[in-house]
Amino acid sequence: MRLPYHIRNLQRIEGGIRQPGVMLALRMVVGVRAVPGDFFQRLLEADITRSLCLAEQQYEPVPVMYHHPEVEEDIKCLFGPLLAQARVAGGVSQTAMAKTAKYNLRNVNAVEKGRQEPGVMSALALVAATGVGIRDFFNSLSEFSGLHFEE
Repeated sequence: MRLPYHIRNLQRIEGGIRQPGVMLALRMVVGVRAVPGDFFQRLLEADITRSLCLAEQQYEPVPVMYHHPEVEEDIKCLFGPLLAQARVAGGVSQTAMAKTAKYNLRNVNAVEKGRQEPGVMSALALVAATGVGIRDFFNSLSEFSGLHFEE
């Protein structure tokens, strides 16, 4: 899969100098034929500080039946509307999610409306704060975004 990004930007991301947006990260994961849910679950587990903090909150992931979000004209990406479904299923308020993920509450609202795309680590923290399964969320995001992966 060819990504429409300059090679230097991709090198900075791969070198850890720059953090990609969640959708670019998803395209990169699918581009190397990795399973998105597995990748993002491992990424969360690798972030020891965040995973220890979140492990105290939830033992079993909240089950969610995701449905394809309604797409508005000014939407940037499907991450936010899918995040809103996860948050509601987890019974978590925007305020609680923002506090747990250490993300600005005003920005949470913009993200859920699809008007703002968070960086990959912020996106991962937001999803983890809802209590839903990381694997299911990112596999669903991949599917709804038309990014197919081979298992």
